[in-house]
Amino acid sequence: MQDKKHTIDRSSGIPIYKQIKQILIEELQTSEATGRPFSTEHELVQRFHVSRAPVRQALKELANEGYVYRERAKGTFPVHGLPVRPPGLELGGLVDYFRKQGMDVNSQVLDVDRVHPPKDQCSLFGAGPNGEVLHISRLIWFQEKPLVWTQTYIEVLEDFHPDASELEEVGNVFFLLERDLGISLSRGEHQIWATSANLEEATVLGVTPGDPILVIETTMYTRNDLLIGWRKAVHRADDYKYAFNVNR
Repeated sequence: MQDKKHTIDRSSGIPIYKQIKQILIEELQTSEATGRPFSTEHELVQRFHVSRAPVRQALKELANEGYVYRERAKGTFPVHGLPVRPPGLELGGLVDYFRKQGMDVNSQVLDVDRVHPPKDQCSLFGAGPNGEVLHISRLIWFQEKPLVWTQTYIEVLEDFHPDASELEEVGNVFFLLERDLGISLSRGEHQIWATSANLEEATVLGVTPGDPILVIETTMYTRNDLLIGWRKAVHRADDYKYAFNVNR
């Protein structure tokens, strides 16, 4: 007899695809199998006695959220050990997202100060010769190894100056912006590319200069569509994946 936790409840108000998705998440989190394809659509249709539509929706959301990845003509595979960043992740939510997947992830605020924006971003902020913005440098660790180094620049009043311990306690600066200043972020525009690590990046991430890295630069906007910040995140390319879907 099947465990009730691993069957769908047709009398529930929870959509069928969400029930299937949650069951599969729980199974993925307890599974140790690696390198083998995940259940196919056909197998899941037979298992849950449903049409293909809810199964496809469940698998789509699992891929979007980084639990599985798809390879054309090969199948759907579970993600084990390797952090995968989903495309719809909220700003500042990376560490919390990884922890919810049961991954051993920690972060360390390296520095908090007010600085002149990077030279190539001065025009973005409209900063004059003496203009300064809040700068936060943070290092995210995965399994006791540096994974992502982020540098965030935010245009706020000088009296908003959280210290490192406060940032560690709440998790990210965006929570403090909303709580203390009533500023909510609505969106971020990403630019993503692969390059080689310079000396500073290599030193922080524990790699060799010239090693491949993944860079994500994000321009951030408030709910009033006003630019408020810019962030550069540098990732170790050997320990990180960025997952996204394209539709036709």
